[in-house]
Amino acid sequence: MYKILNNDLIKEYIDETLEIRSILLDSNESIDKIEVSEIGDGNLNFVYMVKSSKKSVILKQAVPFLRCVGEEYPLSRIRMSFEIEALKAEKEICHDLVPEIFYSSHDMSLVVMQNLDNHKILRGEMIERKIFPHLSEHISDFLADTLFYTSDFYLSSTQKKENVKKFNNTELCKITEDFIFTHPYEDNDTNEYNPKLDIKLVKAFRQDADIKVAVANMRYKFMSEAQALLHGDLHSGSIMLNEKETFVIDPEFAFYGPMGFDIGIYIANLAMSYFSIQDKETKYKNYVKGMILDTWKLFASKFKTNMLNHEKEQKSLQWDYPDGLKHFEQFADDFIKKLFDDTIGFMSCEMFRRTVGLAKVADVAGIEDLNARANIEANILACASKLITSKYKNIDEVMTEIQKHDKQ
Repeated sequence: MYKILNNDLIKEYIDETLEIRSILLDSNESIDKIEVSEIGDGNLNFVYMVKSSKKSVILKQAVPFLRCVGEEYPLSRIRMSFEIEALKAEKEICHDLVPEIFYSSHDMSLVVMQNLDNHKILRGEMIERKIFPHLSEHISDFLADTLFYTSDFYLSSTQKKENVKKFNNTELCKITEDFIFTHPYEDNDTNEYNPKLDIKLVKAFRQDADIKVAVANMRYKFMSEAQALLHGDLHSGSIMLNEKETFVIDPEFAFYGPMGFDIGIYIANLAMSYFSIQDKETKYKNYVKGMILDTWKLFASKFKTNMLNHEKEQKSLQWDYPDGLKHFEQFADDFIKKLFDDTIGFMSCEMFRRTVGLAKVADVAGIEDLNARANIEANILACASKLITSKYKNIDEVMTEIQKHDKQ
């Protein structure tokens, strides 16, 4: 039977649950040896660190409401079931990039997993101007492999359609539809602005026909194109790392959607970090620029390799003729080009919503000088407006566009 846990109830629950107890305690040890502390500050769920002399783990539980608001905002607990299943699927595909799961319960809407106590959240580390030499390699691996191996390119038609049903995460998808693709483009009460940001700029993009149509197209793609299993919220707050290891966490928004969404959200957060860096920090600005370029280029190369290698292995009749593999490669190039266009479209929507919508990024929102922050936000809005209404041949052209709008 489900119950909301707290520090004391967690001890009782562990004492009653042999699978967890055996991880943390020897058979003759008292439950009093366990220490529990709440560490989560997220919007959706409660997160605790549970520690014994033997091991330290993270226990995460979903409650039937939005954690950051309270019981007046009801929210189904089923989101934890989607997170558990997404973690399992991602772990199977990208073993070294996803935390280990020790125990999970759909009935209790909780998961017990590896405590990444030697790792930190990427966003905070970027704000501190830390450099991670393997990050782009790791994230491009995660994107290329999770998106390929959960798609029609790899799965049978039957398995893919079963997965789409399994990850029918309607409630959290509706949150994304509202807060990324709808509310920022209307006069909605949930929107929040820097008081120093010129409201005329906001009204201008809300009434621009090209922008409105482009955003509507991206919203429709998000709602209708079930290409692969997405993380669904892959920003710099969903990655924990150190100089050697990278882990992707918190896939509670996981569902089957357009591949470009995960890539675009991640690159958008890199771009907003880029805008927040002052000219005097040229070295770090160049580092983030490199991350933007490398993430897409490495992803595209790895995804295409996955496509070609799989086709060589399965030798499908469709491409079984002298020039078949060459023609399949043309198909792969065409697909990746369309995926690139989607990526830039979703990237733009994320930049819009993080500037004028409810949820901000600390890279920009943490700037204490509101006038300086407003200047950066205006640059981000102008860049997003240009990116979503234009076509680009490659990520280098996109980076050039970002640099054009980086006016300090």
